[in-house]
This record gives sequence, structure tokens and C-alpha cells, in this order.
Amino acid sequence: MNVLVVLLDLPKSAMTFVVFVLLVSVVIGPVVAAPNAVIQNEGSYVDIAGYYHMVGEVKNTGDVWLQFVRISATLKDQTGAIVDMPFTYTTLNRLPPDIATGFDLVELDTTKSAQVRSYSLSLEFQQAEPLSNHLVVTNITSSTDFLGWLQVLGEVQNTGDSISEYTEVIGTFYGTDGKVVDVTFTFTDPTTVQPGGQQPFKLIVLSAERSSLVNTWILQAESRQYTSVPELPWQPALFLAATILLSLFLLRRRHRTRIEAKQGALPT
Repeated sequence: MNVLVVLLDLPKSAMTFVVFVLLVSVVIGPVVAAPNAVIQNEGSYVDIAGYYHMVGEVKNTGDVWLQFVRISATLKDQTGAIVDMPFTYTTLNRLPPDIATGFDLVELDTTKSAQVRSYSLSLEFQQAEPLSNHLVVTNITSSTDFLGWLQVLGEVQNTGDSISEYTEVIGTFYGTDGKVVDVTFTFTDPTTVQPGGQQPFKLIVLSAERSSLVNTWILQAESRQYTSVPELPWQPALFLAATILLSLFLLRRRHRTRIEAKQGALPT
């Protein structure tokens, strides 16, 4: 039944209450958004050059977009003494709610890398404005070159009405256990994608050992203007609709109860 018809069916007092609820919903709006994120699917390894890597992904578990997502590490040796405290940022610059993206945190001192026996990670981030979802990663193929390096090729399509500048493609690669085994990025060639156009990219896992561990991967694209991750513009509208429907249900139930009570009180 149309909502307007339901409203017209309600008694005057009930309609007044519904209007009040609607006004409160508009003025107050949804519950205040809260930024939050967690590190997941992380692990570590030492590469062929002797550098210590900590790879994983950060998932936005809050209800607002995030930016400047910084991952800091505290590296310790076998005695528990701190060896170093490097940091990095997620490869995706702006992270939408309920979306994860990868990171590769590297200790760039091989002497310190050799001393590492344990580590801990921490997160910092800021709230961000959303980006529109107008980038599509498409035409994906993969192969392994003569070095044993995994290559992923494809194109990024711009479905927006303005150019996409510095269009970046991020790859997060997972092993059979779901843990992140490598994270890398590249840019389309050229990096600017015209509205309605598409440009190619080549993403390479620069290690035969890491490539051999890859079972699946996720590709994400981002530019100054757009992202390939869906945004969630329906949340405020969904909150308002749910409030209206709940209010109507309660009022109709109360109205029906009153009618039944009056009918029960009538003399037979």
C-alpha cells in the first residue's frame, strides 16, 4: 500500500505523531557516524634482498570514509628490545565503510631486518569525504613470465563525466589460507582516463617466491576524482524509511487495539 494512503487512513492524532517523528528524523538525522578500522590477514616474510616485510590489509569497520590510514610497526629482537619503528600507509588513499585494502610495511635496513623476531602493528586514520564510484577494472588476464613473476593485465574504464587523473590500480594478493602474501600497485598508461574511455595497466608481483603463493587477488582502482569501490549513499535514506515504517506499524497497531477495546466494551 502506498505510504501516503496509509497516512491518510490514520486518525488525526496518529498523523500528528508521524509528522513529528519525520521532523525529528530530518533534524537529528542518522546516528552520528564513527570512524573505525582493523588490521586483518597479516603476515611477514624476508625478501631475497634481506628486507623484512609485514603485509596485510586494513578493513574499514566504521560507517564513514577514511583517509591517511597509517600502519605503524614496533619491531623487536629475541630479547624483546625494540629494533625499529617503521610505518607506511594503505595503498588505497580513501577507504569506504566495510571495504579492505592492502599494505606492505618494509624495514629498509637489512641489518635491523635480520634482528627482528616479533612485531606489533597499530593504526591511525582520519575521516574523509567520499569519492564517486566511476572506475571499473575490466578485461583482466594473468600469466607468469620467464622469471616466475605473476603479471596481471587489464584496463580501467572511466564511467564518470570528468577525467580521471593519476589513475592507480592496487592489487592485494592472497594465499590459500586467505592471508595476504603480497601487495603492489601501478598506474594506467597513460595515467589520465577520459570520460567514457579506458586505459590499460600491468600489475607485477616482483618475486617468484611470492608469485608461487598467490591463490587469488583483489584489484582496486583510484584517482584524484574517482574510486572503483561502491559508495553507500542509501544509508541516510534507509534510516529514514525504517523510522517511518516502524512508526506507522506501531500507530496502526495501537489504533486497532483501541477499536477492538471499544468494540469489546459495547453492550451485547
